[in-house]
Amino acid sequence: MGKYQKFIKEGIAEPLENIPFHKKAPIKRLSMLEKTIIPESDTHIAVHFVDASKKLPEYSQMHKHDHDEINLILSESSKLTYDVNLENEHYEVRSPSTIFIPKGLQHSAQAVSGKGIFVCIILSSRYSSE
Repeated sequence: MGKYQKFIKEGIAEPLENIPFHKKAPIKRLSMLEKTIIPESDTHIAVHFVDASKKLPEYSQMHKHDHDEINLILSESSKLTYDVNLENEHYEVRSPSTIFIPKGLQHSAQAVSGKGIFVCIILSSRYSSE
């Protein structure tokens, strides 16, 4: 094994309902980075493969984190659209977009149409909330 091989890891599939403030939904979620995957990391990253061409159940509850969060909404040909709720202000957000959520800000996100990828980056070593 090379000196830096420990910094290269495969994503770990985990059900969305295992994540605090989230419910079961047909969304494939890969945990890509956190302390349990790479102990030297100070960042949490998860990738969600979303198909909202059929109505999804409501799966994200209002919550907040004790660190800043960044969301990326990405798609190639099918515009992925989310309803993003920031402190009870709703925004329709279409791909490609970036959402910055400062620590302590109540938020939720719900895919409403299209197909694509939703990336969650929390500037902390693990998914945490207040």
